[in-house]
Amino acid sequence: MKKITLLIFNFIIFGSLSQAQDKVFYSSFRPQGWNIYLSKDDGKNFSKFTQHESLDYDAKISPDGKWVVFTSERMGRPQLYVKSIHGDSIPRLLVKSNSMQDQVDFSPDGKEIVFVSTHGGNSDIYKLPFKHSDTLDINDAINLTNDQGGDFRPKFSNDGKSIAFSSDRAHPTVPLKPRLVFALQRTGDIYVMNADGSETKRLTSSENWEGSPVWSKDDQEIIYYSAKRGENFKLFKMSETGENAEQISPDNYSCISPLQKPDGEILFTSFKDGPNGYSILELNPKTQELDSTLVRQMNMLNVDYHDSGIMVYHGGETPQPEPTNLNDFYGDLLVKNSPTLISDLPNKTLSMYGVRRSFAAPATPDGKIIYGVSDVKGFQDGIAPLAYLVLLLPILAIIWLAVGIYKSIEKRKYIAFWKHLIFSVAAVIIVLFIIKTTDDQLFFNIMPLNAIKSFLIIVAAVLLALGLLAYFIYIKRKKAEKSIASLYKLYAFMFIPYALVVLYAGIFLSSFFNTEKDFYAVDYDNNEIEHLFNFRPDGDFNPQFSNIIDTKVTPDGNYLQFSVGGFRRSPQAKGGVYRYHFENKSLERVTDLESNTGFADYSEDNKVMVFRSGRTGNMDIYVEENGTTTNITNSPDKEAFPVISYDGNMIAYCSDVNGLDKDGVVKTMDIYITERTGNGWGEPKQLTTYPGQEGHAHFSPDGEWLIYSSEEFGINDEQPLVQPYIFSPQMYGEITAIRLADGEKFRLTHNKWEDGAPLWIKGN
Repeated sequence: MKKITLLIFNFIIFGSLSQAQDKVFYSSFRPQGWNIYLSKDDGKNFSKFTQHESLDYDAKISPDGKWVVFTSERMGRPQLYVKSIHGDSIPRLLVKSNSMQDQVDFSPDGKEIVFVSTHGGNSDIYKLPFKHSDTLDINDAINLTNDQGGDFRPKFSNDGKSIAFSSDRAHPTVPLKPRLVFALQRTGDIYVMNADGSETKRLTSSENWEGSPVWSKDDQEIIYYSAKRGENFKLFKMSETGENAEQISPDNYSCISPLQKPDGEILFTSFKDGPNGYSILELNPKTQELDSTLVRQMNMLNVDYHDSGIMVYHGGETPQPEPTNLNDFYGDLLVKNSPTLISDLPNKTLSMYGVRRSFAAPATPDGKIIYGVSDVKGFQDGIAPLAYLVLLLPILAIIWLAVGIYKSIEKRKYIAFWKHLIFSVAAVIIVLFIIKTTDDQLFFNIMPLNAIKSFLIIVAAVLLALGLLAYFIYIKRKKAEKSIASLYKLYAFMFIPYALVVLYAGIFLSSFFNTEKDFYAVDYDNNEIEHLFNFRPDGDFNPQFSNIIDTKVTPDGNYLQFSVGGFRRSPQAKGGVYRYHFENKSLERVTDLESNTGFADYSEDNKVMVFRSGRTGNMDIYVEENGTTTNITNSPDKEAFPVISYDGNMIAYCSDVNGLDKDGVVKTMDIYITERTGNGWGEPKQLTTYPGQEGHAHFSPDGEWLIYSSEEFGINDEQPLVQPYIFSPQMYGEITAIRLADGEKFRLTHNKWEDGAPLWIKGN
């Protein structure tokens, strides 16, 4: 009887614990492969100080030279750890918290630490006593800044009375012009405050970023990096009051994260030198001479130096392409600590999987991640080899320019000098016209390839007609007016080759561009990879519209659904939705290609599809059900990212109808929801009201939650220290869940990397 009772007890307890958690897969822009490296001999030799598969970074040496405090993501969220410099000790958690801690600095006497944390929501600077043998509680920390903006990179003055830091609090976000206007960028300045957080003063007024301030040894100056937007970051120094700013680094180096040594030399991270892109260089601020002695065969970032000659930095080798993760972020497909168990939601624990790709790579119910790749890494890779014959046009233009000038000199006794010069000018202008108009249609107006083909064929026909006409005149006059006839002969031999090259370009235009994509399925438990299918867009697709966007697995697990087209292009741009059936291995297009259509989502029974389309001239949300398509927004505002609940009774989407205008070029988006009524769909309800970007919503399988990406919590580190690692077009992306019953929001991620496009699927 006791055994039966024990079995029942174990079934109840452990059975409930082993219930499958729902899974959330989201795109993560974080790097991979960082450890802390240590030198005890002034940088002559370095060795690994930490060795963990997760990221370790931003290390600081204690003033007594005995301890290193660093940030680690080994437990999921960035947290502070402490490790003894002497002896082979194991890193120990220093601050207990469910939020992020990073960018630590010591007071000069070593009794206190300041650091950046998201404990209060956005990034603020906190202070705690330093106790290397204790685990501290974030709830005991003092918030020194407590501002709605982001505060970063605190640094104690050498007398311990002041703290310098950077902040984006004084500037609104601005669009990243001219093309990625939806990507709102931030601006940072240098501030100082008393060590207790009082009397905050702004020292700089930047157009881009001025950050990572450090004090000179006498506390009379502050050294920092700065740049105008679009230029390299350079090192500057200014007085402690913000006056007399002066550049101290060479123009041709990108410089961040400065640190002054006791001898006055400055260590900094450079984007330029080194085999992997990031290196630690040493600068003589008086002569601007650089010393690369510290450079190693790896990425090196954010050095710290102790007067005894101890040095630390974080870095590692650049991840290499893996068969399971191609053409995006090299290295592993999943973030190393995936899955992270998140229990922030009431009565619900989620398994969070960070997928190291710029768009969410969806997961199937049977444990596979699907992604598409292409051999094309840029424009040059996208052009087939034969397309380089088009380079004949500028070559021919140069040849005929030279011939015209030469003939104007040679024939000046028989033909007016200016007639051959007109020939030379025409030879160049015609080519410039062809190149400029083709470029405008192909890359600016993004016309369909058939329209560009027609234009090129018409141009070729005109050039051929002119060439034949010139040759006919040459034949007629070559005996009577031999000198002038020779000029028409030149025109004939110019126009006809031009015509043939342009005709060739027009006829074979579609074949010039490699737009094929291969789809793979990766088992994320054992890393086995399977090729699913090859996809080539419609032949009329402009190559800029051939991108695969918004891939999802339908809730029933039977289909891979994806869109092909332009994400932020005009409503008239071509785009369509496709579905691939996993079992039948069949591919079908489920929408037309007459407008910018995409971002589809399906109910669990596959009977209701919601999608975005520009078929009316505006970006609207449509529902397709029982063979009927209904426009449920029908407004001049921009709508995007529609999703439908598993039961098909709720639709959420983004709209800029009440968004904040940014420089007149873009409006921020909020999330709206509409529910099914007896007569169709009800009035939309606005779920989010934060005056920033929010998007990529997705329903929980039970329909009780909506998960999405939000800019509400700002950014958690200086923008230039995050964006250079990989192409990161936007600086928002903390994952948030909202309970639909009462609108209460719960933040699920805390880090400084771009997290986005979450997809919530049932556990198995």
